[in-house]
Amino acid sequence: MAAMLLTLLPLAAQDDKPNVLVETFTNKSNASDVACNNLRQEIVSGIIATNRLTVVEASTISDMPKSKNDRLVFLGEMGIQYYIEGTLNSVDTKSKKTDSGTQYEATINYTLTIIDTQSGITKSSETFKDSYVIGDTEDEAILKAIEYAKKRMSRFVDNNFKVEATIKALDEVDKKGVKSCYINIGSNAGIQKGQIFEVFSQVEIAGEKINKKIGELKAEEVLSGTLTKCDVKNGGGDIKTCFDSKVPLTVVSRAKKPGLLDRVNKTLGM
Repeated sequence: MAAMLLTLLPLAAQDDKPNVLVETFTNKSNASDVACNNLRQEIVSGIIATNRLTVVEASTISDMPKSKNDRLVFLGEMGIQYYIEGTLNSVDTKSKKTDSGTQYEATINYTLTIIDTQSGITKSSETFKDSYVIGDTEDEAILKAIEYAKKRMSRFVDNNFKVEATIKALDEVDKKGVKSCYINIGSNAGIQKGQIFEVFSQVEIAGEKINKKIGELKAEEVLSGTLTKCDVKNGGGDIKTCFDSKVPLTVVSRAKKPGLLDRVNKTLGM
């Protein structure tokens, strides 16, 4: 299962995507190492599915140093910008009596830490808790809970690996402002239809230049490696005014707002 989920990729960066290595996870829970490895597989698969990062499989690298500091230096010299550590903190299960018999509920708790290999500085460290899923066996409940980790990765990557662009040209414009536009980023950076962007203009306040949010875009069509057509969700008037006046505009990716996935209670066989 693991071999099929992991896409082995060369160490050289592909297009504009950062290279990352996902380390073998640490298991601090009372669950088996199989469950811990399955969690890592789901997370790696989810990261690959975002098409935002190039995931390098650790097993393809020989002579990996054992010391963490030496490992970071080694990976940085190889062009791998980020190192992701994972820890399975806990796996809790409980049984539940139903009319059809006994079913099980599982909750997993895990932490993901991103480290910049060049500086050794922790970019972020987040702990996640995926609520229970009911299954016909304890093992099934655990596996079903672990599966949700993959679905979390889209937001995880969007939050921690933002991309920037500029507005290349305006498209549809009406009296209220611009309704669609083109930005100078595309599939080379893993942009997909539905990606949300925030638009910032550069303004000067008290003699200091700052970025002020003036609108939002939504990727409608990825046209090439470096071009995406976007619908303007809001701020069309300000965007047009700034663009026509040649005020510097910066477009920054943003994660979609979390949905009901953060707490799912799925009943199987009911």
